[in-house]
Amino acid sequence: MNYFTLLRAHQGYLERIALAMLGNRPDAEDALQEMALSGYEHFDQLRGGEHAFGAWMRRILIRQCRRILEARQRTFPVDDLVAYLPGSVPGPDVEAQATWEMVARLSDHLRPVIVMRYLLDLSQQEIADELGIPLGTVKSRLGKALELLRQIEEEGRREAL
Repeated sequence: MNYFTLLRAHQGYLERIALAMLGNRPDAEDALQEMALSGYEHFDQLRGGEHAFGAWMRRILIRQCRRILEARQRTFPVDDLVAYLPGSVPGPDVEAQATWEMVARLSDHLRPVIVMRYLLDLSQQEIADELGIPLGTVKSRLGKALELLRQIEEEGRREAL
């Protein structure tokens, strides 16, 4: 089992997670680089063999993304998040692209829970564990994010009329 072979096999998946959580390529590349280094340094601690590698690296990456989000503690405009997520939506689905554009407009503390729930399909408890926050906080952030997404969608509909 070669670390670099396994990493290459999961590269696209991990890149999509980093870009979706952080919203820009430079931060995503920083998180991916730190994840790769940390994974390599601790590869001997991997349990479950190559079948567990993807989930193990995802956890390392999410921790790195959290560190970056905590360090910047601010919201910033996101440059066309959809352009960086080609594998996360099936084909040129205009509706899916519009949804990701709305997600990109969420703040740094709301975007990760939406990405983890709907892109990674994690349960609320898994999100709480990954982010190191209480389950109630995950639920409230999901609720707030979904409400904001509804508002953004409604604004878009009004502008289209």
